[in-house]
Amino acid sequence: MKTDHFIDVDASAEAAFRVCVEVERWPEIFPPCIDAVVLEETMRSQRVRLTARANDRIFTWESVRSIDRANCRVTFSQVRPAPLVKSMQGVWEFTPKGANGCRITLSHEFELHDDVSGRVEGVATSADAERFMRSTLHANSTRELEAIVTWLRRQAWRHEFSESVVMNASSRAIYDLLRDAENWPSLLPHCLAVDMRYEDPWNQEFTMTVKVDGNVEEIRSIRRLFGDSIEYFQPEPPPALTEHQGHWRLRDTGAGIEVTSSHAVVLNPSFFSAHCATEAKQIVERAINRNSLGTMQAILNKLGAHRE
Repeated sequence: MKTDHFIDVDASAEAAFRVCVEVERWPEIFPPCIDAVVLEETMRSQRVRLTARANDRIFTWESVRSIDRANCRVTFSQVRPAPLVKSMQGVWEFTPKGANGCRITLSHEFELHDDVSGRVEGVATSADAERFMRSTLHANSTRELEAIVTWLRRQAWRHEFSESVVMNASSRAIYDLLRDAENWPSLLPHCLAVDMRYEDPWNQEFTMTVKVDGNVEEIRSIRRLFGDSIEYFQPEPPPALTEHQGHWRLRDTGAGIEVTSSHAVVLNPSFFSAHCATEAKQIVERAINRNSLGTMQAILNKLGAHRE
């Protein structure tokens, strides 16, 4: 018994192939996948254990995978297949299509056990088992292919960047100004207001109103405080972004305290419909770094310090 599913994506075959090979990342990429463990691996093969949800049930199986990197092809065979099947094999194929795209094809071949009764609740006959397997493969294959496309599109609009300044001031004084967000409206020119919703010695949640390129935006942030660093993410980022997380790090260089502001963002393609991804990333980086550097300069001014 055989099934075939495919999808087209505006990404190279090599980029899509890498998603298939990086098994450890599957739980964050593929909705049905709960856990993925690489048990053995070489450049040409993998042995993996997968746990996934199928038809409101959870199944675990092991697969041996043969990896053809030159041709962007992965064949697999389940060593310990799902309960209803005697054997399960398949192949992932990534075929270039057009100037910059590819077609991803996922095929399965399976053989049912002669006696399937009692193996899965609600499955009593071979016909039941075939319907169950085809339904499962169709649902999961479709979701997996769509997930790869979503992931690749997300990566195309993902961007990371940072700015650093070395200050001749104490680490504690710098950290305190970064931590005390409620005082930012009087410290930072671009910060208009801060509404602290929750705070303890290690965590903060607040909403701040800021000026970005002449526009006023309200941004909600959740932060984790570590004493020499602050990590944060924005569960409700501004319209230009779908994700924004970052950190402040302080490091003693001997010549002063290096303050680094780092950002990892995923841009909203619909917001930048008039720009390509590269142009949009530059726009966002300039805007965010302008505020980060503004924060660092405000700290220097407050402490009467200077750059080293």
